[in-house]
Amino acid sequence: MTAPTMKVTRELVRMACRAPSIHNTQPWAWRLTAADTVELYADRGRQLDQIDPEGRALTISCGAALHHLVVAAEGFGLVAGTHLRPDPDNADFLARIHLEPGETTDASVQTMAALENRMTDRRGFTDWEVPGTRLHHLADAATGWGAHALPVTDPGLAVRVGTLVEEAGREERENTDIATEQEDWIAHSPVDGVPVSNASPRPSGGVERSPDRFNPGASSARTGSSDALLLLFTSADDQSAWLATGQALSAIWILAAQGGLSLTPETQVIEVARTRQQLRHSLLDDLGHPQVLVHVGWQESSRPPQVPTPRRDLEDVLLP
Repeated sequence: MTAPTMKVTRELVRMACRAPSIHNTQPWAWRLTAADTVELYADRGRQLDQIDPEGRALTISCGAALHHLVVAAEGFGLVAGTHLRPDPDNADFLARIHLEPGETTDASVQTMAALENRMTDRRGFTDWEVPGTRLHHLADAATGWGAHALPVTDPGLAVRVGTLVEEAGREERENTDIATEQEDWIAHSPVDGVPVSNASPRPSGGVERSPDRFNPGASSARTGSSDALLLLFTSADDQSAWLATGQALSAIWILAAQGGLSLTPETQVIEVARTRQQLRHSLLDDLGHPQVLVHVGWQESSRPPQVPTPRRDLEDVLLP
Protein backbone atom coordinates (compact mmCIF):
# COMPACT_ATOMS: atom_id res chain seq x y z
CA MET A 1 0.00 0.00 0.00
CA THR A 2 1.21 3.50 -0.88
CA ALA A 3 0.42 6.38 1.47
CA PRO A 4 0.38 10.02 0.27
CA THR A 5 3.25 12.29 1.28
CA MET A 6 3.66 15.99 0.61
CA LYS A 7 6.51 15.26 -1.81
CA VAL A 8 4.37 12.85 -3.82
CA THR A 9 1.35 15.18 -3.76
CA ARG A 10 3.43 18.03 -5.13
CA GLU A 11 4.56 15.73 -7.94
CA LEU A 12 0.94 14.83 -8.68
CA VAL A 13 0.09 18.52 -9.05
CA ARG A 14 3.09 19.00 -11.34
CA MET A 15 1.83 16.17 -13.55
CA ALA A 16 -1.71 17.54 -13.46
CA CYS A 17 -0.36 20.79 -14.86
CA ARG A 18 0.68 18.90 -18.01
CA ALA A 19 -3.00 18.97 -18.97
CA PRO A 20 -4.12 20.74 -22.15
CA SER A 21 -5.62 24.20 -21.79
CA ILE A 22 -6.96 26.76 -24.21
CA HIS A 23 -4.01 28.65 -25.72
CA ASN A 24 -1.88 26.97 -23.03
CA THR A 25 -3.14 29.57 -20.55
CA GLN A 26 -2.89 27.03 -17.69
CA PRO A 27 -5.78 28.72 -15.87
CA TRP A 28 -5.61 26.72 -12.65
CA ALA A 29 -4.40 27.16 -9.09
CA TRP A 30 -3.92 24.51 -6.43
CA ARG A 31 -3.86 24.49 -2.64
CA LEU A 32 -2.26 21.63 -0.71
CA THR A 33 -4.07 21.71 2.61
CA ALA A 34 -2.45 18.44 3.72
CA ALA A 35 -0.42 15.61 2.22
CA ASP A 36 -3.67 13.83 1.38
CA THR A 37 -5.84 16.80 0.35
CA VAL A 38 -5.61 19.02 -2.75
CA GLU A 39 -7.95 21.82 -3.79
CA LEU A 40 -8.37 23.02 -7.37
CA TYR A 41 -9.31 26.62 -8.16
CA ALA A 42 -9.93 28.55 -11.36
CA ASP A 43 -7.38 31.30 -11.99
CA ARG A 44 -9.59 34.04 -13.45
CA GLY A 45 -6.56 36.18 -14.18
CA ARG A 46 -5.83 33.74 -17.00
CA GLN A 47 -9.29 33.73 -18.51
CA LEU A 48 -9.54 34.82 -22.16
CA ASP A 49 -12.05 37.65 -21.90
CA GLN A 50 -12.79 37.89 -25.62
CA ILE A 51 -12.60 34.25 -26.68
CA ASP A 52 -14.02 32.75 -23.48
CA PRO A 53 -16.18 35.37 -21.71
CA GLU A 54 -18.30 32.78 -19.89
CA GLY A 55 -15.29 30.81 -18.64
CA ARG A 56 -16.38 27.62 -20.40
CA ALA A 57 -12.98 26.86 -21.91
CA LEU A 58 -11.24 27.82 -18.66
CA THR A 59 -13.36 25.35 -16.71
CA ILE A 60 -12.89 22.60 -19.30
CA SER A 61 -9.13 23.16 -19.04
CA CYS A 62 -9.31 22.83 -15.25
CA GLY A 63 -11.39 19.67 -15.62
CA ALA A 64 -8.66 18.17 -17.78
CA ALA A 65 -6.07 19.04 -15.12
CA LEU A 66 -8.28 17.41 -12.48
CA HIS A 67 -8.44 14.18 -14.48
CA HIS A 68 -4.69 14.30 -15.03
CA LEU A 69 -4.21 14.42 -11.26
CA VAL A 70 -6.50 11.42 -10.76
CA VAL A 71 -4.56 9.43 -13.38
CA ALA A 72 -1.21 10.44 -11.89
CA ALA A 73 -2.39 9.43 -8.41
CA GLU A 74 -3.34 5.96 -9.67
CA GLY A 75 0.09 5.66 -11.27
CA PHE A 76 1.64 6.34 -7.86
CA GLY A 77 -0.56 3.73 -6.22
CA LEU A 78 -3.04 6.16 -4.69
CA VAL A 79 -6.80 6.47 -4.92
CA ALA A 80 -8.07 10.00 -5.63
CA GLY A 81 -11.60 10.77 -4.49
CA THR A 82 -12.97 13.98 -5.98
CA HIS A 83 -15.68 16.29 -4.70
CA LEU A 84 -16.74 18.73 -7.41
CA ARG A 85 -17.93 22.24 -6.61
CA PRO A 86 -17.54 21.80 -2.82
CA ASP A 87 -18.60 25.40 -2.07
CA PRO A 88 -21.65 26.59 -4.08
CA ASP A 89 -20.92 30.18 -3.02
CA ASN A 90 -17.40 30.15 -4.50
CA ALA A 91 -17.50 29.58 -8.27
CA ASP A 92 -13.70 29.51 -8.43
CA PHE A 93 -13.43 26.57 -6.01
CA LEU A 94 -13.77 23.73 -8.51
CA ALA A 95 -12.84 20.56 -6.68
CA ARG A 96 -11.39 18.99 -3.57
CA ILE A 97 -9.34 15.82 -4.04
CA HIS A 98 -8.69 13.41 -1.18
CA LEU A 99 -5.86 10.90 -1.59
CA GLU A 100 -5.96 7.49 0.02
CA PRO A 101 -3.56 4.51 -0.03
CA GLY A 102 -4.00 2.18 -2.97
CA GLU A 103 -2.09 -0.23 -5.18
CA THR A 104 0.04 0.40 -8.25
CA THR A 105 -0.83 -1.72 -11.27
CA ASP A 106 0.84 -2.17 -14.64
CA ALA A 107 -2.19 -0.57 -16.29
CA SER A 108 -2.07 2.52 -14.06
CA VAL A 109 1.65 2.99 -14.72
CA GLN A 110 1.10 2.71 -18.48
CA THR A 111 -1.75 5.20 -18.35
CA MET A 112 0.41 7.63 -16.39
CA ALA A 113 3.15 7.27 -19.01
CA ALA A 114 0.62 8.15 -21.71
CA LEU A 115 -0.29 11.25 -19.70
CA GLU A 116 3.33 12.38 -19.75
CA ASN A 117 3.59 11.77 -23.51
CA ARG A 118 0.28 13.39 -24.46
CA MET A 119 0.51 16.64 -26.42
CA THR A 120 -1.24 18.69 -29.09
CA ASP A 121 0.40 18.05 -32.45
CA ARG A 122 -0.90 20.27 -35.26
CA ARG A 123 1.39 18.94 -37.99
CA GLY A 124 -1.48 17.08 -39.66
CA PHE A 125 -2.63 13.49 -39.92
CA THR A 126 -1.79 10.80 -42.42
CA ASP A 127 -4.31 9.18 -44.78
CA TRP A 128 -4.55 6.09 -42.56
CA GLU A 129 -8.16 5.65 -41.61
CA VAL A 130 -9.17 5.48 -37.95
CA PRO A 131 -11.22 2.27 -37.56
CA GLY A 132 -14.75 2.80 -36.36
CA THR A 133 -14.21 0.44 -33.46
CA ARG A 134 -11.29 2.58 -32.22
CA LEU A 135 -13.36 5.75 -32.53
CA HIS A 136 -16.27 4.29 -30.57
CA HIS A 137 -13.85 2.97 -27.96
CA LEU A 138 -12.58 6.50 -27.45
CA ALA A 139 -16.13 7.83 -27.29
CA ASP A 140 -17.00 5.30 -24.57
CA ALA A 141 -14.22 6.71 -22.39
CA ALA A 142 -16.15 9.97 -21.98
CA THR A 143 -19.23 8.51 -20.35
CA GLY A 144 -17.57 7.62 -17.06
CA TRP A 145 -16.83 11.29 -16.39
CA GLY A 146 -20.28 12.81 -16.83
CA ALA A 147 -20.01 13.78 -20.49
CA HIS A 148 -20.65 12.04 -23.80
CA ALA A 149 -18.78 11.79 -27.11
CA LEU A 150 -20.43 11.35 -30.48
CA PRO A 151 -18.39 9.96 -33.41
CA VAL A 152 -19.23 11.92 -36.57
CA THR A 153 -19.08 9.11 -39.11
CA ASP A 154 -21.70 10.22 -41.63
CA PRO A 155 -19.82 11.85 -44.57
CA GLY A 156 -22.54 14.44 -45.12
CA LEU A 157 -22.51 15.49 -41.48
CA ALA A 158 -18.71 15.61 -41.48
CA VAL A 159 -18.80 18.04 -44.41
CA ARG A 160 -21.43 20.11 -42.59
CA VAL A 161 -19.24 20.24 -39.48
CA GLY A 162 -16.24 21.28 -41.58
CA THR A 163 -18.26 24.13 -43.06
CA LEU A 164 -19.28 25.33 -39.60
CA VAL A 165 -15.67 25.17 -38.43
CA GLU A 166 -14.61 27.37 -41.34
CA GLU A 167 -17.45 29.83 -40.70
CA ALA A 168 -16.57 30.13 -37.01
CA GLY A 169 -12.91 30.67 -37.78
CA ARG A 170 -13.71 33.36 -40.30
CA GLU A 171 -16.05 35.14 -37.88
CA GLU A 172 -13.43 35.17 -35.13
CA ARG A 173 -10.70 36.37 -37.48
CA GLU A 174 -12.92 39.29 -38.47
CA ASN A 175 -13.39 40.23 -34.81
CA THR A 176 -10.41 42.47 -34.01
CA ASP A 177 -10.59 41.94 -30.24
CA ILE A 178 -10.66 38.16 -30.55
CA ALA A 179 -7.91 38.11 -33.17
CA THR A 180 -5.71 40.33 -30.99
CA GLU A 181 -6.25 38.19 -27.90
CA GLN A 182 -5.33 35.04 -29.82
CA GLU A 183 -2.22 36.66 -31.23
CA ASP A 184 -1.19 37.76 -27.73
CA TRP A 185 -1.02 34.12 -26.58
CA ILE A 186 1.26 32.98 -29.39
CA ALA A 187 4.80 33.05 -28.02
CA HIS A 188 3.28 34.64 -24.92
CA SER A 189 6.16 33.85 -22.55
CA PRO A 190 8.75 31.15 -21.81
CA VAL A 191 6.31 29.41 -19.43
CA ASP A 192 2.90 29.66 -21.11
CA GLY A 193 1.14 30.37 -24.37
CA VAL A 194 1.58 28.54 -27.67
CA PRO A 195 5.09 28.58 -29.19
CA VAL A 196 5.26 29.56 -32.85
CA SER A 197 6.67 26.12 -33.68
CA ASN A 198 3.53 24.50 -32.22
CA ALA A 199 0.99 26.95 -33.62
CA SER A 200 2.50 26.94 -37.12
CA PRO A 201 4.62 23.80 -37.41
CA ARG A 202 6.66 23.08 -40.51
CA PRO A 203 4.46 21.16 -42.95
CA SER A 204 5.27 17.56 -43.80
CA GLY A 205 5.27 16.36 -47.37
CA GLY A 206 1.99 14.81 -48.44
CA VAL A 207 0.21 15.54 -45.15
CA GLU A 208 -2.25 18.40 -44.79
CA ARG A 209 -3.22 19.96 -41.49
CA SER A 210 -6.75 19.95 -40.22
CA PRO A 211 -8.35 23.39 -40.21
CA ASP A 212 -7.73 25.13 -36.90
CA ARG A 213 -7.50 28.61 -35.44
CA PHE A 214 -3.78 28.81 -36.22
CA ASN A 215 -4.20 27.46 -39.75
CA PRO A 216 -6.99 29.51 -41.36
CA GLY A 217 -5.98 28.55 -44.89
CA ALA A 218 -6.87 24.88 -44.48
CA SER A 219 -10.05 23.58 -46.05
CA SER A 220 -12.49 21.01 -44.72
CA ALA A 221 -12.31 19.45 -48.21
CA ARG A 222 -8.56 18.78 -47.94
CA THR A 223 -6.89 15.63 -49.28
CA GLY A 224 -4.24 13.33 -47.83
CA SER A 225 -5.83 13.12 -44.38
CA SER A 226 -8.34 10.70 -42.90
CA ASP A 227 -8.84 12.16 -39.45
CA ALA A 228 -12.09 11.37 -37.70
CA LEU A 229 -14.31 13.66 -35.65
CA LEU A 230 -15.65 13.33 -32.12
CA LEU A 231 -18.05 15.79 -30.55
CA LEU A 232 -17.98 16.03 -26.77
CA PHE A 233 -21.33 17.15 -25.36
CA THR A 234 -23.27 17.28 -22.11
CA SER A 235 -26.92 17.28 -21.09
CA ALA A 236 -26.50 20.50 -19.09
CA ASP A 237 -24.50 23.60 -19.92
CA ASP A 238 -23.14 24.90 -16.63
CA GLN A 239 -19.88 24.88 -14.70
CA SER A 240 -20.34 21.30 -13.53
CA ALA A 241 -20.93 20.19 -17.13
CA TRP A 242 -17.82 22.01 -18.27
CA LEU A 243 -15.74 20.33 -15.55
CA ALA A 244 -17.10 16.97 -16.68
CA THR A 245 -16.20 17.80 -20.27
CA GLY A 246 -12.62 18.53 -19.28
CA GLN A 247 -12.30 15.24 -17.44
CA ALA A 248 -13.81 13.36 -20.40
CA LEU A 249 -11.52 15.15 -22.86
CA SER A 250 -8.48 14.18 -20.81
CA ALA A 251 -9.68 10.56 -20.60
CA ILE A 252 -10.16 10.36 -24.36
CA TRP A 253 -6.85 12.07 -25.09
CA ILE A 254 -4.82 9.78 -22.82
CA LEU A 255 -6.55 6.69 -24.22
CA ALA A 256 -5.79 7.89 -27.75
CA ALA A 257 -2.14 8.42 -26.84
CA GLN A 258 -1.97 4.89 -25.43
CA GLY A 259 -3.21 3.53 -28.74
CA GLY A 260 -0.82 5.58 -30.90
CA LEU A 261 -3.51 8.02 -32.04
CA SER A 262 -3.18 11.78 -32.08
CA LEU A 263 -5.88 14.27 -31.11
CA THR A 264 -6.33 17.98 -31.73
CA PRO A 265 -9.18 20.03 -30.27
CA GLU A 266 -11.33 22.48 -32.22
CA THR A 267 -13.19 25.03 -30.11
CA GLN A 268 -13.87 27.98 -32.39
CA VAL A 269 -17.04 26.31 -33.65
CA ILE A 270 -18.12 26.17 -29.98
CA GLU A 271 -17.03 29.71 -29.12
CA VAL A 272 -19.21 31.33 -31.81
CA ALA A 273 -22.80 31.17 -30.57
CA ARG A 274 -24.35 30.83 -34.04
CA THR A 275 -22.19 27.91 -35.19
CA ARG A 276 -22.48 26.21 -31.81
CA GLN A 277 -26.25 26.30 -32.09
CA GLN A 278 -26.14 24.96 -35.62
CA LEU A 279 -23.77 22.21 -34.53
CA ARG A 280 -26.19 21.35 -31.72
CA HIS A 281 -29.09 21.20 -34.17
CA SER A 282 -27.26 19.20 -36.85
CA LEU A 283 -25.61 16.57 -34.63
CA LEU A 284 -27.63 16.47 -31.42
CA ASP A 285 -31.17 17.34 -32.53
CA ASP A 286 -31.06 20.20 -30.01
CA LEU A 287 -30.98 17.69 -27.13
CA GLY A 288 -27.42 18.20 -25.85
CA HIS A 289 -24.88 20.99 -25.57
CA PRO A 290 -21.70 20.82 -27.71
CA GLN A 291 -18.59 21.51 -25.66
CA VAL A 292 -15.50 20.46 -27.67
CA LEU A 293 -14.96 19.10 -31.18
CA VAL A 294 -11.85 16.96 -31.63
CA HIS A 295 -9.98 15.61 -34.64
CA VAL A 296 -8.53 12.11 -34.20
CA GLY A 297 -5.98 10.59 -36.54
CA TRP A 298 -2.61 8.96 -37.07
CA GLN A 299 0.68 10.81 -37.14
CA GLU A 300 3.50 9.80 -39.45
CA SER A 301 5.54 7.09 -37.74
CA SER A 302 8.81 8.62 -38.95
CA ARG A 303 7.96 12.09 -37.65
CA PRO A 304 10.26 13.30 -34.84
CA PRO A 305 8.61 14.05 -31.49
CA GLN A 306 7.22 17.55 -31.09
CA VAL A 307 8.68 19.77 -28.40
CA PRO A 308 6.16 19.99 -25.52
CA THR A 309 4.55 23.34 -24.84
CA PRO A 310 6.07 25.13 -21.83
CA ARG A 311 4.64 25.00 -18.32
CA ARG A 312 4.67 27.34 -15.36
CA ASP A 313 6.82 26.54 -12.37
CA LEU A 314 5.04 24.53 -9.69
CA GLU A 315 5.41 27.31 -7.13
CA ASP A 316 3.55 29.68 -9.48
CA VAL A 317 0.38 27.56 -9.42
CA LEU A 318 0.32 26.79 -5.68
CA LEU A 319 -1.80 28.92 -3.38
CA PRO A 320 -0.70 29.61 0.20
